[in-house]
Amino acid sequence: MRRASDVSGIVVRFATHAEKPVLAAMLSAYLAELGQYGEVDTDYPYFDAYWQEPESRWPYLVTLDGEPCGFALVNRWSVSGLGTDFSVAEFYVAPDARRGGVGCEAAGRVLSARPGLWELGVLAGNEPALTFWPRAIAQTGAGAPERIEKQDEVIFRFRILPSRP
Repeated sequence: MRRASDVSGIVVRFATHAEKPVLAAMLSAYLAELGQYGEVDTDYPYFDAYWQEPESRWPYLVTLDGEPCGFALVNRWSVSGLGTDFSVAEFYVAPDARRGGVGCEAAGRVLSARPGLWELGVLAGNEPALTFWPRAIAQTGAGAPERIEKQDEVIFRFRILPSRP
């Protein structure tokens, strides 16, 4: 897969039930990678719910030039406990598609699709994600996110405004 310096080949869309195995494979790779930053449970009990609860969970597939290269799992659970409209539960771009703008573009499209108050949590030791998310959030025009630091996690809270016609 090519690295994207031109983001024109990126598509972000809802993942179909038929694409569930593709997301499951990427989720396994993501969880294995995430394990280097802290303790991660590789069993993901909520995965099936993303296709069973369409009013509160949304699975997104990211493709680059027609090939799957990432995913996002969005729900309504407030990781901070303060309440939120939407939350990025998981976000992943395959290593061979990174460093060319794919992640920022895909994250921006996911976030901008649903205006409202957002949250996402990052393992405190995951420096790449702690650098990535403020940049991706700023790209949406949301400005600097509120940063809540907990013992082993950093939570970003921010508001996505509706796009202007």
